[in-house]
Amino acid sequence: MIVAVIALAALGGAQPAHRDATTDACEEVVRFGLFDAIAPISIAATTAWLDDAPRVCFGYYRERSGPDALLTLAHGDYDIALMGSTVFTTAIERGVPVSAVGILALPTSSEGLATRAGLGEPRSLRGSTLATVRGSTAHYHLEAFLHEMTIDARDVTIVFGQYVEIMRLWDAGKIDGAACWAPCLDHVLTKPHGGTGAPGALLYDAETLLRWGFGTGIVIVAHDDFISRRPDVVQRVVERSIRAANDYRTNRDGPDWTAGRFADAAGRFLAMDLGNETTVPAAFVVNQLGRTEWPDTRTQIGFLEIGIESLQHQAAFSFAQKDLAEPPYEDPSIYLPHIGASFLRAVTTETVPLDAEPDPVPDFIPYAVRAQLPVPGEGCEPFSVIDGDATFDDGSTGENAYARNANCVWALRAPATGCVALDVPFLSSEGVRDRVEVFSATGDLRATFFGRRGGHPTTVGCVVADAPPPGVAAALVGGAAPDIEGVGLYVRWSTDDEDELAMGAIEPVGFRATARAIEPQERICGPGRGGALCDAPYCVGVVEVTGEGGVIKTQVADDAYQPNSRCAWRIPARGGRVVLDVARLGLERVRDVVTIYDGAAATPGFGALAQPVPFPVFELLRRKYRMSGTHAPTVPLVVDNDVFVTFESDGIANRPRDGGPAGLEIRWRRDAAESTLCPEVASCGRNGRCEEGVCVCDTGYYGETCAFDTCVGAAPWRVAPSGRIVSNAGADYSPGQFCGWPLNIPGREGESIAGIRLRFDRFDIEAPEGQATTTDRAVVFYSVGPQQGSVLCIFRRVMSQQGQTSAGAAVDPATDETKFTFDDGDTLEVLLPEPAAAGANVQLMLGFETDANNHRPFSGFDVTYGVAFDGPAFCDERWPCAEGEVCEDDRCVDEKPRKSKHSRSRRQLRRMKRGVIVAMIVFACVIGLAFCVFGGIYGARVVRTKDELETERVRVVRDQVDSARQWVEDFQAPFCVVAADTFIALGALRPHEALRDGPRDADDDECDKQHTRLEFYDSVDDVERARRGGAVFVFLSHQWLGHAHPDPAGIHYKAMCRALQAVAEDAGVALSAVRAWVDVSSIPQANQATQSLAVASLPTFASCVDYFIVVAPDTEHVTTGCGCDAATYRKRAWCRAEVVACWARRGADRMFVATNRGLRPLFVDTGDGVDTYLEECLEVFAGDLTCCRLQHPDGEPCDKEALVPPFLGLIAELYRDRKQRPEAWAKVRDRADELFPRTFSYESGGVTTTLPLFGDLIEAILRLVDSEGTDGASPEPVLRGLAPGTTGQRHVAKAHRRSPHQHSRHLVATAPHSGDGSTLRGSRDAGSLRGSPGVLFRALSDRVVRRSPPAALRELPTASPAVTERSTAATVATAASAATVATTETPRDNWASSPPASPWSSTSLWSSSRSPESKTGSSERRLTWALPTGRAERPRVSTVSLQPVLPTVEDV
Repeated sequence: MIVAVIALAALGGAQPAHRDATTDACEEVVRFGLFDAIAPISIAATTAWLDDAPRVCFGYYRERSGPDALLTLAHGDYDIALMGSTVFTTAIERGVPVSAVGILALPTSSEGLATRAGLGEPRSLRGSTLATVRGSTAHYHLEAFLHEMTIDARDVTIVFGQYVEIMRLWDAGKIDGAACWAPCLDHVLTKPHGGTGAPGALLYDAETLLRWGFGTGIVIVAHDDFISRRPDVVQRVVERSIRAANDYRTNRDGPDWTAGRFADAAGRFLAMDLGNETTVPAAFVVNQLGRTEWPDTRTQIGFLEIGIESLQHQAAFSFAQKDLAEPPYEDPSIYLPHIGASFLRAVTTETVPLDAEPDPVPDFIPYAVRAQLPVPGEGCEPFSVIDGDATFDDGSTGENAYARNANCVWALRAPATGCVALDVPFLSSEGVRDRVEVFSATGDLRATFFGRRGGHPTTVGCVVADAPPPGVAAALVGGAAPDIEGVGLYVRWSTDDEDELAMGAIEPVGFRATARAIEPQERICGPGRGGALCDAPYCVGVVEVTGEGGVIKTQVADDAYQPNSRCAWRIPARGGRVVLDVARLGLERVRDVVTIYDGAAATPGFGALAQPVPFPVFELLRRKYRMSGTHAPTVPLVVDNDVFVTFESDGIANRPRDGGPAGLEIRWRRDAAESTLCPEVASCGRNGRCEEGVCVCDTGYYGETCAFDTCVGAAPWRVAPSGRIVSNAGADYSPGQFCGWPLNIPGREGESIAGIRLRFDRFDIEAPEGQATTTDRAVVFYSVGPQQGSVLCIFRRVMSQQGQTSAGAAVDPATDETKFTFDDGDTLEVLLPEPAAAGANVQLMLGFETDANNHRPFSGFDVTYGVAFDGPAFCDERWPCAEGEVCEDDRCVDEKPRKSKHSRSRRQLRRMKRGVIVAMIVFACVIGLAFCVFGGIYGARVVRTKDELETERVRVVRDQVDSARQWVEDFQAPFCVVAADTFIALGALRPHEALRDGPRDADDDECDKQHTRLEFYDSVDDVERARRGGAVFVFLSHQWLGHAHPDPAGIHYKAMCRALQAVAEDAGVALSAVRAWVDVSSIPQANQATQSLAVASLPTFASCVDYFIVVAPDTEHVTTGCGCDAATYRKRAWCRAEVVACWARRGADRMFVATNRGLRPLFVDTGDGVDTYLEECLEVFAGDLTCCRLQHPDGEPCDKEALVPPFLGLIAELYRDRKQRPEAWAKVRDRADELFPRTFSYESGGVTTTLPLFGDLIEAILRLVDSEGTDGASPEPVLRGLAPGTTGQRHVAKAHRRSPHQHSRHLVATAPHSGDGSTLRGSRDAGSLRGSPGVLFRALSDRVVRRSPPAALRELPTASPAVTERSTAATVATAASAATVATTETPRDNWASSPPASPWSSTSLWSSSRSPESKTGSSERRLTWALPTGRAERPRVSTVSLQPVLPTVEDV
């Protein structure tokens, strides 16, 4: 019998237990989750060795599996628990506040794969069915074994279940093997397969996988809150676990561990864990302990600190198995805060024997020798009615466990007051698996209570005025139950078939509730609060929303929402529509979701009458939007009906992984019915058009306002015999979605519909690949109705035997077997169970279900559907007839020859008439032959010329786009910085050359003599390497305060010094670790060529730093007298460019402005979600430029043209990463035409001309990014018809007015930050290059100017223009001589045999060749040189092609 009596607090956090005086009363009970397997520390469970009575006692609970232990630990119901290292990595990746404080065991032969007879070799596993616990170390080892044995994952069926279920499957003969640990593994190895066969045999064990590099361990994990609150208890657990393991290793053959008290104590633990009160044989204990390695302190420390790479590998496995929704962290430092090796280092008693002081192991203690079990006969009735004030419970007594598989319902009838209140002062259950649910009289879920925490809010229910819907009680009971009148609330207590079998300091379990009559009261809780008294700071149950608008929130605070939440809000439309603006979305991706339904009815899980069904077609038809993660929609969500919003979370993390604000906040309003959706309520954007007040979305876009590029729920009904469905227009579809396209196929009189035809023109969904599994699938449903729909067919993507993915596989829903595979473009026919009635319509639905993640982007599917009649085939423009058939009246019929109905004479007359007609035609042809010949020749020449010009234009656009993307990938000039302590010691801003060269004569001051070091970084990788070494990079952006000097009075310099000190403090580093970039010191001032390259790299410089600081205190320009401050700073185009470049790549977190009032964030939300500063800075090309003010003397290019390449590259990055940073892409998406104009006004010599700027390059780069997922596809088709930007068009137009020599000898350098925007310009000698800052400038600056001396530049040839003349008035302009550059890289094979004298020698690296002439007669010169890589290896060889730019099609 159990003699411990434990009293629990009714409210508060963890409920402490107290023992009476006869059993050494304890002040606190520590809950410890243990595995079923025996370990040396198991002796503590039966001897209370870990107890420190009367202060601390331990209660031990059986873990079903590591994932279950993690769930319980994350919820706070365990303080310490054991779990496999694979599960521990999942905890870290999902942000659970836990830490590993020790390693209990390294499995060897205690874990492995045991198989039935006949499967003794790895190759024999093909076609077998194996069972394991999902996400466990055994699962990890099984997948690793199959991979190492090159066994395709498709050839083995893996089923998942708890270890008890796996043993049952083995006994029933339903599996061929099991990958698990003792005692499951022992069961398979000793019990006959299927009850009659031979026992299983071990195929591999964990020790084998350890030798292969797949090591795992059993980790002792503690909750961080418990570690901070009771580090002494954690140290006790670690210390005694190591001490017990050492004693076993030292004395494993001694009497205590072979047949004595330690073996008996461990045996009693396993016996109690199995529900018995006796021990197990000592031989069995010895066998179990001997099959596992129990590591010492040093080994444990090494596993935790050195084995992080192994943990990362296990995290990758968890991602591939969909246990993680987001990719694992690549930075190993993320794991370090979760490694509590300090407890291991503090161990001092490792070698002390267990029977020696201090703290020897005691003998058995009465209260610790029995597990907590349910008593037969104790429990609750299936259905009970309670009138008035009363107390009721689960039916268990004392400290007995409550009954398993319970489902008890109480109907709380309201007295004369009409309302009843429910309080739950005591509840202690096994997590969310055993729970108390409260429902209203109408069946709505009001609250859910579970776990071992108190403080459950009061729930109130009142008798409804109208008769409640029938069947609520029966639905809750799951069988027959009468409808009771006057019910205010229903309470349901449900448990599963498992029990934790608690041992040690056993706590009372079950629940106790009280019902009491109350007066009706109207209480409206504020946003984020729940409960009848609004005392819960989080949402609870289903809430009826009132008013014309308001706010929906999941919790009051922004730190974390409630675990295992089930909240819902019902918003009535009252004949109008409901508009929802998602103000905040901060949820753990996929695991925690918000769903918006069309209609007021509760959905499964939120209403007693909404029971879950196998195929929830009707529920899916109501689903309008499903959201998760942190990417909130930027447009309103509109529903033309009542709305039911649900929020569900699991018990882990309860916050986004990036650590931002958590939870959901929706601002809703109700619009009148007479208002139209578009354009009054919302805009259809770029992806749809407004027709009769409704948005009609382009193919692949969804939502009432066409704002989503992937499906988000149920699409509108389609009533047509054929159509096209595209799952997503974006580059990747969303994980964790279940989308549907309902089809109402119209019947035809006299004909029956037999099914539907499908043609997947694209079927690119995730397929099993390597360790990656997937459940992504497309499903065809039939019989769409309020109950369920039957599945006709399932389509999945599969792997071919060669490892390449085929288009797809049709799977039988009954057997899950593949019927056939198909490729893109194949026509499939899905038949109904039997043809529909003649003339009847058929309702079908195509569903698309996705799992937790995609291991790479997938473009989804593009399917064309058409009705299949039980007769002639249907035909239209989408479904042409087969060869030999024609389409008549939407049906394919045989093409038959017509029989003649004319006599012989009539046929002769007809032949004569035909002869006359032929003669006339021949005569006309002869007359016009000359015109046709000459016209054909002329037309062919025009067509050929236009095609060549179009091809050339496509090439120019592609070159510009490719060059732009390369432009932002790395620096075009060295990135020069100054250490912050050195910078502060300078006393003033110093020019680049002074810091680079040091003092050159005696007149230089002492500061120059002491501080003459600049740090040079040649690539972004160099910067990243320095950052990993502890360096912090700061970009200081400012206006020049004078023409001759950037900061004559030192005002900006002082602000810069204060800013650098603030950065060092914020980053937690010394000043010597901070690196500052400032224009006058970091950009060459004397050499104009190198200065131009550094200026051109400004956007890249600004985007690679850790901190971006705008230095803009209030002051005046010393030359002009104009004010200079933060407002004038952001008017400058170059300043805006630096700000936007940093924001586009790094975000706004570490961007500040230094003013007279100190350092403050650069971007500040004004309250309406719009940052006016950012909005203004985004208008880069509307900013002020000095070159425009000076009207571009001598026809110099505008600085706007120099900004086109880097911003085009940044746009490509934003669009490519729009899934990860949707808010950034949304800022520029809708304003792209405004922010990046196609043309600009160019003024020179008093003449204003409109010239191309971006042209169609924005559209071109978006198309190219979208097409990158198409393997082998040429980019030419997507670029046809698009015009180049400034470097392609402007100089083509100027070719008529400039000679080739004028056009090829110009190089511009600009300094953007002079106070009045003055431009620093320099001319080159006759041998230097001339050209716009476009494709040519970028390639040469990166490959020649930066890496080769000026002599190399003088050897570049000038391309000759190709001239085309016309004799008519529309004379075609002379082809431009502006050269475009294409680069390629190839290994130089003869490098080793003939190395140059110097790696920087241009004469030894240059070679020249001429390519064959093109069809147009233009020539191409190729210059090839090798670029040193900084290592003793063969350098790269780059090729630059100088090609004339032909006239555009518009010129023709």
